[in-house]
Amino acid sequence: MTVPAMVWIGGAPGAGKSTIARGLARRADLPLHPVDLWTYAHLERLPPLRPLAEDLAKGPLYAAGAFADIARLRVELVFADVRERGLGDVPAVVEGPQLFPSMADSVPAAVWLLPDAEQTRRAREERLAHADDPAGRARLESLLARDAVLADLVRREALERGRLVIEVPAEPDWPGITAAVEDALGVQPGLQPGEELSRQRQYENLAACRQGRLWQADIGLAELPPYPFACECGTSGCAATWEATPDEYDVRRDQGWLTAHPAC
Repeated sequence: MTVPAMVWIGGAPGAGKSTIARGLARRADLPLHPVDLWTYAHLERLPPLRPLAEDLAKGPLYAAGAFADIARLRVELVFADVRERGLGDVPAVVEGPQLFPSMADSVPAAVWLLPDAEQTRRAREERLAHADDPAGRARLESLLARDAVLADLVRREALERGRLVIEVPAEPDWPGITAAVEDALGVQPGLQPGEELSRQRQYENLAACRQGRLWQADIGLAELPPYPFACECGTSGCAATWEATPDEYDVRRDQGWLTAHPAC
């Protein structure tokens, strides 16, 4: 399968991948493609998977292997998803732990962020604090053990293949880490400001709506907490966001492009 234009920020959970990818995409007018926003869409296209709890119950080594097996399948779906966006030569900033160095021969611009155990725990606990997810809390320790195995796997594969890994300590220097990621990925051509940029930001917002609603239904969440939607003004370098629920976003979208600051 031909790989579409992309740069990929991979690595273990809690390493700041999402924040760094979002900042890079906004500053450089690049399409943003967080793999997590396509999780339920991928489940519809994958063979039936074992429940996560079953994999975790068999221990961290087994759970990490199961994650890697699923990741190999999902990477191909990510390539297809990015291709369907019709971006041409403009690379998408793809962010997610699914790409391992051993899978990245056709993705020359990639970097992996590996947090230490304390940073991973902090990140997972912060996510749990925003939603009533008893099942997620119950499997926290098992997930952290699996995450440590995955981080070691990425580190080993990267060393074997000469790929770049950036270690994220318990007290990260985020500006320095961000600069290192951007140096590794290089300068890329961005989207044309105006309607083209607006259209891609709206595409990303609609993916966030779909994923949020499906996650809500999956875990039986009574109400979704607000989360950030990207401004769709089409202005170069715009990084404004609007905190809202999917229902609130739909109301704003009916009025035209979402504008998230007065200057739009």
